[in-house]
Amino acid sequence: MPHVVLLGDSVFDNAAYVGGGPDVVQQLRAVLPAGWQASLLAVDGNVIADVPHQLARCPDDASHLVVSVGGNDALRASAVLERTVRSVAEALALLVEVRDRFQAEYGAMLRASNKTGCGALRRDGETAPSRRLMGRHRPAVAA
Repeated sequence: MPHVVLLGDSVFDNAAYVGGGPDVVQQLRAVLPAGWQASLLAVDGNVIADVPHQLARCPDDASHLVVSVGGNDALRASAVLERTVRSVAEALALLVEVRDRFQAEYGAMLRASNKTGCGALRRDGETAPSRRLMGRHRPAVAA
């Protein structure tokens, strides 16, 4: 039976923000075909570095991984926008540091996913022939 697992942050773990309405995992379960399951492992406030810990709790029968993460990392890095700089070049250098850190952490998350029995995440949006993509945004999907 196909089993969708949601990983990441409050984009998926959003029950606290919907005022009693259906959260993301409830909405997903309502539209999945009969026989499909959905599990929520995402945690409000988590960052990219937390996803490997979520993967460690991944159910053995997971068939599809969906990740939405990085917003809290961006919030943590937003202080760079308040830094005083003397030139455009200095400002761009600061932004490059943020980008490089984000890219390294995201890459580490993808590599960590390869070490689990829960499937591998890939940046390219391609999936194994037996898998179907769900949704139009495909930064990382189950392999």
